[in-house]
Amino acid sequence: MDLRLPDYDQKIAAFLSGNSTPSEIEELGQWKNLSDENKKTFDESLKVWENCSEKLETAIIEHDKMAVQSAIINQSVLQQSRDRRAMKFLRYAAIFIGPLMLAIGWYIGNNQPSTKIISWNSVTAPRKHIALFNMADGTEVWLNAGSTLSYPSGENPEKREVKLKGEGYFKVSKASRKPFFVITQNALIKVLGTSFNVKAYAEEEQITTTLEEGSIQLTTSKTGNTPYLLRPGEQAVYQNNTGEINVSQVDATRFSAWRNEKFLFKDADLTTIITELERLYDIKIHIQNPRLAKLRFRGMFSYDQDLLDAFETLKRSVKLNYTIKDREVWLE
Repeated sequence: MDLRLPDYDQKIAAFLSGNSTPSEIEELGQWKNLSDENKKTFDESLKVWENCSEKLETAIIEHDKMAVQSAIINQSVLQQSRDRRAMKFLRYAAIFIGPLMLAIGWYIGNNQPSTKIISWNSVTAPRKHIALFNMADGTEVWLNAGSTLSYPSGENPEKREVKLKGEGYFKVSKASRKPFFVITQNALIKVLGTSFNVKAYAEEEQITTTLEEGSIQLTTSKTGNTPYLLRPGEQAVYQNNTGEINVSQVDATRFSAWRNEKFLFKDADLTTIITELERLYDIKIHIQNPRLAKLRFRGMFSYDQDLLDAFETLKRSVKLNYTIKDREVWLE
């Protein structure tokens, strides 16, 4: 899939933003001299850039860089669904697109729109793949397969906030003094600078927050203004139905192993494993033998394993048989 703009747009953009190599500058000069129309396009772009560059707010630039990054990842989701052998870990740095940014700069310079938050942008990780999203403040967010991150379309002068549906690992930048908030369906997490994992799938009955470094405050829909303070190595499990919170000491790195495309399970029941496999492979699994639901498992799945390999791993752990038809699996 080719997401590039026409070559001359890229070269003008790189030149204006100071990112051209000597060979690219020479090539742009040759293109400009090919016709009067090319020269006119370049001169007009340069003029607009010079007129608006001083008025273009850094926050707006960063927002649009993030919007482009989000669009690229979301477009890649469509391609990933068509090509299972495409790369398995998405790393897209925010990019600068010249003519588009020039147009935005011209508009801002003349219209001076409000900087208040108007809407939310979203990025989603495809099935069986991890997406790494770089935010404007330097915060890094890893999204597990099928998870969605939403972020404001404008900058809030008082705080940074995102919405999470699914599972994400956050490495929050300390560069900004503004607090960082992760909003889930039934919980709010506040942090100034730290690394932690949040698992908050809408279809699950609990929200699990695991702190690796720093400190965070967890506030839920049923605890009101009373936050729970977590320290490194602690995990909080919040039950959506009852409002109960259990905090325990864990090996935090084990719960973020999925960032390396590994699903680790230790003394896990079959229901838990099935939930993960259904999400990972976008399938439906049925347990036909009630005995299996009581069994406990330990082991690891790799995201690059195919479906047969995954069930062969289970089969080697305990005595079970499986039947696969279309996108459904029966265990017995």
